[in-house]
Amino acid sequence: MSGLQRTRATCMTAALALAVPAWLAAAGPAQAQNTPVKVALLTQPGIWDAGLYGALDQKFFDDQKLSVSFVSPATPADGVKLLASGGANFATAHSTEVITARSRGLPVISIATNHQFGTAGIMIPADAGVTTLKQLEGKTVGVTGIPFNKTMLEYSLKKSGVDVSKVKIVTVGFTPMPLLLSKRIDALGDAITWSEPAMYNIQLKKAADDKSTYKYFAFYENGVPRYYTFGVVADERALAKDKGDLARRYLRAWAKGQDWAFKNQAAAVALMRKNSPELNEAEAKANLAEIARISQSPDTQKNGLGWQDVKVWAAQEQFMREQKLIPAKVDVTKAVTNNYLPK
Repeated sequence: MSGLQRTRATCMTAALALAVPAWLAAAGPAQAQNTPVKVALLTQPGIWDAGLYGALDQKFFDDQKLSVSFVSPATPADGVKLLASGGANFATAHSTEVITARSRGLPVISIATNHQFGTAGIMIPADAGVTTLKQLEGKTVGVTGIPFNKTMLEYSLKKSGVDVSKVKIVTVGFTPMPLLLSKRIDALGDAITWSEPAMYNIQLKKAADDKSTYKYFAFYENGVPRYYTFGVVADERALAKDKGDLARRYLRAWAKGQDWAFKNQAAAVALMRKNSPELNEAEAKANLAEIARISQSPDTQKNGLGWQDVKVWAAQEQFMREQKLIPAKVDVTKAVTNNYLPK
């Protein structure tokens, strides 16, 4: 599983025991009332869900005759399992989770993506004076413990000519900031571009979007193939059953929600804080601004929000196979499609 999530969540395991799969329940004859749709979030709701909550608040789902509810899995990998078991109609998952799930025989497929670029990388305070990865030799780097992230970290270091044996990599879990601030570790080895930097600045009592306080090395810019995160994932059996009708309706509302959140960021942050009061306002604003940036690319400018390049998936699948993260080749043409995106 890729590591883009820092929030622990309460698992709604009861959803796994549903007698009737969600995709079967939603695929019946057209009715006047809204179609119920259950969506598995990545974990607990966060600022990364602003587009979804915006679509709900702005009635974009209602416009498509959809009644949407959310489920919070325990881990990012659990959403696709919930989806494949029939406990949800759609799930939020990274391309890494989808490729891994396909390698295990789960019939899941990515139909859109929130983020055009994988968001994990190495973050080190500016006062350390590090300007190249080579300078991490002799440093202590903390990681969450997510296997894919550690693989990307070590690969990036090696591609930059670093002697990895001279870098002390320690597992610190999902609350590394106190260790970084107290200098018990020198750097974060799998920080999220839109998360930890803002959190770090808030602790320093700096502006959340101040980029002068740290140096950041994104994995996809340092040897690791580009990958997608926070994707919209469906069950291929459901797509076949209703010929993608529910997916198209859902993605029309989803795309409008993303667009609304990016164009109305202050309102989107206020909406998320209404639902999750514990969110720090300044941090959330900085987070959403960065999310809006990485959700767009030349591909989306040409094809619209959510579009994915199968060649990017192919490169990531090859990387995961070569790094022995999956046991055998996965046909990525069956793992991703753009066919249900709004035209």
